[in-house]
Amino acid sequence: MLTQLRFAVFAAAALGAVSAGQASAFWPFGADARVDMAPAYGGVCEECDLSGRILTGARMTHSNFSRSDFSNAVLTRADASHSDFGGADFTQADLSRARLIDASCPHARFERARLQQADARGADFTRATFANADVTRMNLEDADLSGADLRRARGLTQAQLDQACGDRRTRLPHGLRVGSCG
Repeated sequence: MLTQLRFAVFAAAALGAVSAGQASAFWPFGADARVDMAPAYGGVCEECDLSGRILTGARMTHSNFSRSDFSNAVLTRADASHSDFGGADFTQADLSRARLIDASCPHARFERARLQQADARGADFTRATFANADVTRMNLEDADLSGADLRRARGLTQAQLDQACGDRRTRLPHGLRVGSCG
C-alpha cells in the first residue's frame, strides 16, 4: 500500500513537472535524485515507423534512422546531429529549431515539412525533396544540396544558398542559384 502511494506521488509530481514545462521532476524516494523527462533515442532504427510521434527535444545523435518514417512527427528542438536519415520520410513533420548538424539525409523526403530555424550546418541533402517545405531561416552553412529539389520550398533565400553548395542537378526557385560543391 505504501509503495502504491509513493508511485502515485511520483506520477503526480512527474505530470506536474511536464505540465509546468519543466524538463525534469524530483524523485520522491531519494534526496536530490532527478528523473530526466527528455526522450533519448539512439543506435540503429532502420525502416522504423515513427510517424505521428511526439519527439520534441529528443536526443537522436550518432544514430541510423535510414528509410524510417517520420511523417507527421513532431521533432521540434530535437538534436539529430551526426545521424543517418538516408531515404527517410519527413512528410509534414515539424522540425522547427531541430539540430541536423552533419546529418546524412540523401534521398530524404521533406514535403510540407516545417524546418524553420533548423540548424543543418554540414548536412548532406543530396537528392532530397523539399516540396512546399518551410525552410525560413534554416541554417544551410556547408550543406550539400546536390540534386536536391527545392523548387517549391518556402522561405528559401539567396543568403541561405550562398552558404551551401549544390550541382547542376539541384533544382531551385526561379532567380536563385547555389555554388558548386568542390
